[in-house]
Order: sequence, then C-alpha cells, then structure tokens
Amino acid sequence: MCGVPNMSNSKIIKAQEYLKKHDIDLWLIVTAEGKDIHSPFLLGTRCYGRHAIIIPKEGEATVICTLMEAPMVQKAKQIEKVVAYKKSEEFTEKLKDMVYEISKKPVIALNYVENLYTEGGEAVNTITHGDYLALKDLFPDATFVSAQKLLENLRMIKTMEEVKLHEKAVKIALEAMKKAIETIKPGVTEVEVAAEAEYFMRKRGATPSFPIIVASGPNSADPHHQTGERKIQEGDLVVIDLGAEYKLRTSDITWTVYVGEHPPELFQRMFNVALEAQRAAIRSVKPGVEAWKIDKVARDIILKHGFKEEDFPHSTGHPIGIDVHDIGPLLGEKGKSKKAEMKLLPGMIVTIEPGIYIQGKGGVRIEDDVLVTEKGHKVLSKTPDRLICI
Repeated sequence: MCGVPNMSNSKIIKAQEYLKKHDIDLWLIVTAEGKDIHSPFLLGTRCYGRHAIIIPKEGEATVICTLMEAPMVQKAKQIEKVVAYKKSEEFTEKLKDMVYEISKKPVIALNYVENLYTEGGEAVNTITHGDYLALKDLFPDATFVSAQKLLENLRMIKTMEEVKLHEKAVKIALEAMKKAIETIKPGVTEVEVAAEAEYFMRKRGATPSFPIIVASGPNSADPHHQTGERKIQEGDLVVIDLGAEYKLRTSDITWTVYVGEHPPELFQRMFNVALEAQRAAIRSVKPGVEAWKIDKVARDIILKHGFKEEDFPHSTGHPIGIDVHDIGPLLGEKGKSKKAEMKLLPGMIVTIEPGIYIQGKGGVRIEDDVLVTEKGHKVLSKTPDRLICI
C-alpha cells in the first residue's frame, strides 16, 4: 500500500486544540481490517490488525497495535508512542489502562454521527457497531460524544501539501482515462476497459479510489452502473467514471465517448447541454457561495433545454478528499440536504458532474475536480470540450 506524507503531527495538534476547547478528554479510534480511513490518515500507514489511536486533549498521542504491525507504524514516524500487544486480552488491558490514566470518567470522542439519517455524514460515521458496544462495556463510566465537528475541522480544508497530492491523483486518473479510451472498440467488454485503467493506475503507485464504472449503451443511463461483461457496440455512448487514490488522496473524473463516427442528434445534444451546464457550474464556484446555488446553475440549464427532472437524478457534485465522497458541502438541490446549504471555503475540493440520462437509450456525464481558491476556483482535471468519437 502507498505511504502517507508526514503531516499528521499538525493534525494531532489541531485535534487537541478542538478537544481542549470543547472539554473532551480524548479522541479514540478503535478499528481493524482497514475499516476506518482516519487510522491511515493519522498513522501514515494502513494497519489491519485491531488497533487503537488515543489522542488526549493534552500530552502524547499513543498507538496500540499488533506486534506484527508495530515496526511498520514506527517507521511511518507519525505518532511516536507505539505500544505493541500479542493477545487480544492484552489489547483491552492496555487500552483500558491508558484511557483511565487520562480520566476515571472520561469524555471520549468517537467517529460517528449523531443524526446520520437527517444530516448525513457517512465519511465520518466509521466506527462499527460492534466496536461501539465493546467500548461501552469496557468503559461503563465514560461519556461518548461524536467526533463529527472535530473531523470536519481536520478534513474539509486541504493544506497546500494535500492539494499537491490531490493534483497527482488527478494526473494519474487522467492518464488512466486516456488508456481506457484507447481500449474501447466494438466487441471489448466493459470489464476489460476498466481493467486496463486499473492496471495503469497500479503501475503508477495508485489504486482506484472506487470501483471503476464503465457503462456502455443502455447501461450508460444508470449513473451508478455496475461494470459488467456487456460487449461494447457500434453506436454506444460509453460513460467512464474513475478516480485514482494516491497516498490517501482521491480523485474522481468522468468522460463520455461515442463509439462511431457520427453520433445521433439526441446524443450530441445531450453532450452539448451537459457540457454547457458543467462549465457554467464551474464558473460559479467561489468562496462564500452556498452549494445548492451551484447545483441550480447546472440544473436550470438542463431543464431549459427541454430535459426533465428525472433525466438529471443526482446532485451536481460532492466534496472529495481522503474519501471519494468526503466531508463538506453537497452540491445538490436546496432542501434535500443540510449540506446543500453549506458555503464553499478556500481549500475545499469538490466535483462538478452534471449528467443527462434517458433510460433505454443512454447517458452522458461530465466531471471535473475543482479546488476552491481565495478568489475563485482552479480546475484540477479538465474534461474535453467535445464529444469524443471512437
């Protein structure tokens, strides 16, 4: 797996400032099998054995991990105090001792969201139910609180170093996209196209940031099509949605191509309108704008050209970072999510990806990653200005 640059010390300092301000004794991450993205975010490496990261509001952060993975954590040099264990009983004993050294009745921040179904926040909601129940048994006198706001502080605004890594992830994704398009021809399956893109990423030290979508023909009308064994045919629209994860930073881009020389008028119109909506939405990205207004720009253009609400069934974009759907504003319709009312801030990275989908015929989606800057925005990926015909 790829390593992560040495930036977590600043994350820990920032986390401790939040804990002090809100009178929380410690932030605790307990996870295994790579289930919580915040572990490699802080450690600089991925652990798969059960481990705990203890960050007190004052003092030294600690990692409790398996004997096998302890050297790897030490080499990453993100958290200095590494405590190794051999048996599961040792893990619980060490965890209990260290937490109770901080407080006999600790207030502990865990990675969950209190109002998940009404406010969203899947990118934060990473502790498993089993771990939560085990911690309640282990610390019956503790008060558990959500770490949602703490994580928003750490993840929404990207540092210059993080932006550079995102730009690298975008560069790899763009090169993988071109490799995928080179593979497309009648008779080739969707999975073969996806495999070529993934192989290219892995040779560049990256992995797909989500399962690659290659949606051909009528499948392209399903925004989250599961890439399958359908053979691409002459006359197909093909939507390719992919992203690269590089050193824990993800990218997310979508291109649409046509298999043939002369696309039907409907397909060309779908592409032209989606492109107009996407470029206008990008131009509206700047600090202080509420996310729903960017969605409205794109949606109004699509509806103005005679397409229906159901032809554009998803939001115009989402935040992106260490998760492909990250913490931050959702560029969706007003009233459908509280996140749509959040304002864009410098240092946020969002996708802009309007689409038009007509069941039984095909779909078009155009997606770029866009950085919010102090004065406006910077497009990190740049999709073509025309429908590519293969």
